Amino acid sequence: MTTPSAPGWYEDPDDATRLRYFDGIVWSSHTTPRHAQPAAPSAPAANTPVDPASTAAPGAPTGSAGPGDPAGPAGPQTQGTPWGGAPQQPWGQPTAQHPHWQQAPVDRALRMPDGDVVAEWWRRLLAWVVDSVLTGLLAGLASLPLMGPYLDAVRDWLQASANGENPDFSVPLNAFAEIALPIGLIQIGVGLVYSTLFLVWRSATPGKMLLGTIVRPTAGRARIGVGVALRRQSLGVVSDLLQLNPLLNVAGIVLSVVDPGWLIRDPRRQALHDKVADTVVVLRKR
Repeated sequence: MTTPSAPGWYEDPDDATRLRYFDGIVWSSHTTPRHAQPAAPSAPAANTPVDPASTAAPGAPTGSAGPGDPAGPAGPQTQGTPWGGAPQQPWGQPTAQHPHWQQAPVDRALRMPDGDVVAEWWRRLLAWVVDSVLTGLLAGLASLPLMGPYLDAVRDWLQASANGENPDFSVPLNAFAEIALPIGLIQIGVGLVYSTLFLVWRSATPGKMLLGTIVRPTAGRARIGVGVALRRQSLGVVSDLLQLNPLLNVAGIVLSVVDPGWLIRDPRRQALHDKVADTVVVLRKR
């Protein structure tokens, strides 16, 4: 169906038997069953008493119409016709006056205008953990040639300690400080190549694939290119570089927390790096 241009209630893209509220940006989690329009009243037979309620003007509320009644003023309109106003939940507990009321099914999925479901924050967190472990292992293997002097210093310190000596612990610390910057740069480079390669090739890193998500542009379903993939990682690279500088370390840590944390309150669940690249993470269609 055509993406709506204004907020309101429309036919659910995934279920034609109900309506879903479109907030002007994305499909919200508010849904309601779509009720059939009441049949037009037939003319009363001759000599038959006329019920005053049956002669009420069309659309006027009656004593038996409630918020959840299809004939009531808050009931859904015809297919494809939006409601105005904010989302409502016109359901309630059954009562003697309204025995037909029932609890409507709850759908908390956040959807894009084309129907794609936006990934939950916990999926993105677990995917990040998986990718961090994989990139850490790859960066460790790539850093092995630089580890020789540091490992030698640690071995000498342990051997001196075992012999009852009191070796200077600053020796292995200084050896590590000499290779910390090169190893940090290797870690950044490995992560950049890893994410770019998989995002362009499969629209998802291994962590995202494991959690059933993909990355796509907000404008529509399409593969992202190299430029978008690099732009999406730019904030992460800046954060990592800041953390390698002792004077800017705190700023890098703050950025590394604010960037992913932004999606918790964002209407499209976009992190800051998603906004920079104009991308969104959605569930992969099965």
